[in-house]
Amino acid sequence: MSEVRPVKDDEFDEYSRMILDAYPAMFSDVTEERRQGWVDRMRRTNQEEGPVKYYGCYRSGNLVGGVRLHDFQMNVHGARVFTGGIGNVFVGLTRKKEHVSKDMMMWSHRYYLERGASLAVLYPFRPDFYRRMGYGYGRKMNKYRFRPADLPPGNKDHVDWVKQEDASLLLECYNRYAHGTHGMIEKHLPYFERLLKRSKVVMYKRGKEVEGFLAFGFKKLEPDHMLLQDIEVQSLIYLNREALSGLLAFLRAQMDQVERVVLCTQDDDFHFLMDDPRNGEPHIFYTSQETNVQGLGIMYRVLDTRRLLGELKNHSFGGVDLRLRLNVVDTFLPANHGSIVVHITGGKPKVVDGEGFDVELTLSVEWLSSLIMGVVELRKLWTYGLAEVSDTSYIDTLDKAFRTNVKPVTIEEF
Repeated sequence: MSEVRPVKDDEFDEYSRMILDAYPAMFSDVTEERRQGWVDRMRRTNQEEGPVKYYGCYRSGNLVGGVRLHDFQMNVHGARVFTGGIGNVFVGLTRKKEHVSKDMMMWSHRYYLERGASLAVLYPFRPDFYRRMGYGYGRKMNKYRFRPADLPPGNKDHVDWVKQEDASLLLECYNRYAHGTHGMIEKHLPYFERLLKRSKVVMYKRGKEVEGFLAFGFKKLEPDHMLLQDIEVQSLIYLNREALSGLLAFLRAQMDQVERVVLCTQDDDFHFLMDDPRNGEPHIFYTSQETNVQGLGIMYRVLDTRRLLGELKNHSFGGVDLRLRLNVVDTFLPANHGSIVVHITGGKPKVVDGEGFDVELTLSVEWLSSLIMGVVELRKLWTYGLAEVSDTSYIDTLDKAFRTNVKPVTIEEF
């Protein structure tokens, strides 16, 4: 029987060593000094009244695994939704294949359900592993490698360095963006204080307000060549087209020192900005040339369908009028398994159990999670055999109800 509880101060040394063993490739360069600093930070974090906490999984009193939990506020179609972030899940090397991860995940879901969270998010080490626990795919991340000179010219007069004392201005800018962007998660001041210590950051500022910022670093390409380097963009946030233009102009101006700009974004249309969007790789498939590579990252999970629909009461589900019975298959979290009747009037949903319905939609929670976040279209799920509709004459209406004009942007690192 597993017990999951907060990690005690004197257990963090063992906790940290187990993490290093669980992710050897990720932490291969961690020195003993760095590990001790990490232990101290984890102890302080668990003692503070903050949004991050460390938990251990114990069997017969022995630590066998752990998880780091983050209390998030996420923008879901304009609603501020309490969301559980599940990170740094690890299992001791001698306890693999003993369902330790399963026990921790089930506990984490119950923990957030009891505290009123509607959603959970995580970054998977294997998407298929977490999909079986009810997590649906988020948007793909695009990694671009383009020459600075291929960016459009612009005016960088309002671009300047960010000083350490300006961390609060970055926080305000970031959270303004988060509050207006579906899928974004609010941040707190300590993140930007740390960012300014470890990264180079420039901002686009007109008057007293920061309208965008760019965090970056340089990466040397050859150990014995002092002039070959790339710029790696760590964060690009902008509130308007002028800020984007100014920050891109800053990157373009580095063309004399930088081979390529490396930038990861969920913006599927970013290649329109460049004269030549190709990434320098010789890969050609059919008649297409490689511009970027893609990967699956963030995954979403609905923990409480009923509560989430209530929180989305002001979101318009396509402006449709529809009486829907939603059948959610959730074998990993029985509390979320079952049927809900939702009457959508003028696009606004209301749960009205016991009343009549026109059509039934049946799907597993992982696909519901991707659907309700606007990652995938209902028609696609139905075509792929991942959703069933009792009356196919309603497919167009259902597709319109769940279709979103803007797909989610979730770039939180945890």
